[in-house]
Amino acid sequence: MYIAIYDENKTHITNVDNATYDSTVRVYDLDSFTAEGVNDVDINDAKIAVLNDDAGNYKYACFADEITPENNKRKIKGLDFKTLWDTEILLDFTADGSFDGRLSKIYERVKAAVFDGADAAIRKIPVEVVIPTDNTDTTETYGSLQGTYQFVNAYKFLKCYLKYYEYNIESYYDVAAGKIVFTFVKCNDRVAINLSDFLYELTTTSATTNKAVATIKYNVETPETDADGNIIYTATQKTDDAGNLVYNDDGSPAYIPKYKPRPSALATIYYYRTKDNDIVQADASGNVAGRLYPVKAKFYESEYLADAQFNAVNELANARYVDNIIIDNNVTLDPLDFSGYRLYTKVDLYYDGKLYKTLPISEKITTLNGSGENTKIKLGFKKILLTEIIKA
Repeated sequence: MYIAIYDENKTHITNVDNATYDSTVRVYDLDSFTAEGVNDVDINDAKIAVLNDDAGNYKYACFADEITPENNKRKIKGLDFKTLWDTEILLDFTADGSFDGRLSKIYERVKAAVFDGADAAIRKIPVEVVIPTDNTDTTETYGSLQGTYQFVNAYKFLKCYLKYYEYNIESYYDVAAGKIVFTFVKCNDRVAINLSDFLYELTTTSATTNKAVATIKYNVETPETDADGNIIYTATQKTDDAGNLVYNDDGSPAYIPKYKPRPSALATIYYYRTKDNDIVQADASGNVAGRLYPVKAKFYESEYLADAQFNAVNELANARYVDNIIIDNNVTLDPLDFSGYRLYTKVDLYYDGKLYKTLPISEKITTLNGSGENTKIKLGFKKILLTEIIKA
């Protein structure tokens, strides 16, 4: 194994030979990569690290975030290319007809805001973004953003759509073209395993939110009006901050208006997460098959209903698949090698012939050391310290 090192001008500097490494690629969070190998060249200008096997076949690439020399050994700390999306952008939909709610158009709008702006330094290393056509109407779930604008973190904004519609962003470095390539991927792969073939431990989070409500933020100082639109006042005179009575310009007492109570029919959208990890929109009664019990609800309100919907759906999307199946494949018979499966492959877990759970592959952990190369897989998104799931 060796690591080819390039500077920000895409010029090859040197190779770090006899490399060992630890790599964890993740569906949504940033990948992590550390490696070390032999080299005696000054590589302070390193910007990109490309991992290759001994035959020169591409394995992985990332930014060379830090390279530490130690005699003729070099330690490399990588930084995921997806960090380029972790930046603030302006999404402006105030112009007439500027909002297109189709999913791939949302992705394209964010991509343009990140990479197609006036800042030339962003394109120091060329970036290509491959977005498949997906005409799914996001307004059915998120509402319309037409007439709004917001400053958002591009990746946090994207993740809400990625998680709900089950996409992830894959990246690689095209060495010949000298560019970073991002591809939006919807993995529909599926595999079934029998838990009785493995030693395993399941950890779960049952108390996560399973109901989210989006509604319009109500101004409690909305005055009551009569049939002619005139404000109705109470008999209580206004006072200033010092407690002094307030008068109108004509010297008459200024009275406090009578305020309208919050309308019971204010625009409200209800979302529910089911035992199959589906997110379903329904009415207040929540008569949805597979509802989780006990109910754990969160409310979101905003001046714009679409903003509240975004936050509500994001809450439930983050609560999806909050389990981990911890599988130890250290058995005599190796019934399945997961190392070739893509991120977000759905794994149907059976026990005694019955479907127990379905969890996606969320992490692939690969280690190369003196004992050889091992790949381990994490299923589910529960945050735990132990990420060593399956030994290939």
